[in-house]
Amino acid sequence: MLDWIRRIRKVTQTLSLPSRDTSAGRSQGQLNASKVIPATEVFLANLLQTQLLIADLLEDDATPAPKKEWAEGESKLADSYRARSVELKELLLKQGSTHIELQQQVRDRLDELVQRTEGNNWFEDLLRTYLVFGLLEDAYLRIAKGLSPARRLRVEAMLSDNSLMDFCQDVLTAAIAENSGLADELALFGRAIIADALLEVRDSLDFSKLIENPPADQAELTREQFRIIEPLTTELISAHTLRMDSLGLTA
Repeated sequence: MLDWIRRIRKVTQTLSLPSRDTSAGRSQGQLNASKVIPATEVFLANLLQTQLLIADLLEDDATPAPKKEWAEGESKLADSYRARSVELKELLLKQGSTHIELQQQVRDRLDELVQRTEGNNWFEDLLRTYLVFGLLEDAYLRIAKGLSPARRLRVEAMLSDNSLMDFCQDVLTAAIAENSGLADELALFGRAIIADALLEVRDSLDFSKLIENPPADQAELTREQFRIIEPLTTELISAHTLRMDSLGLTA
């Protein structure tokens, strides 16, 4: 189903990650975000629950963190992500309601993603945050182009903050330097969870404008959906490769 992932070649060998602006990581073909972005309340619910989930994971992982400064860093970031969720909730309220049922559906789906990508230790869980949620935030940043100008500016400003990614990169780099055997373990784990992250990207989009008569066969439908968003997934996988490379891991 995801054979196309293996066909994507590395775009660059540099170890510096691109900034999260709207021009970063562009491929030759561009996906029209307005064609796949869901209704505004759905987009905001997806993003709100993703930010809350990141806050929950950081808060939970702060307690068993191997070093005090790492625990403090996770706690500080958790507070930041909860503040983001408040801002997103305000935007959602402006749509006419909190859409509680919709938010619960999104959270249930994201909880399944967490279960599928659970690590065996603290370092794998931090790598999961770095790779999976880094990829999801990249996707939301790109799809936000389909929002109204005012909402787009607020979402782009929020998601252009690299604080979490910088923290994960710095901590994991230090941990690998202290324990060289950790690199092989993390490389295997990082490769294992990328497909789940891409499936979540697919599930957060709306294909109704581009697939009027969905095929009954689920595998065929999945192929068609990923064919449509290939320009997006190419950019996301390129950024994923850079994140792995920044840690000295093979994507």
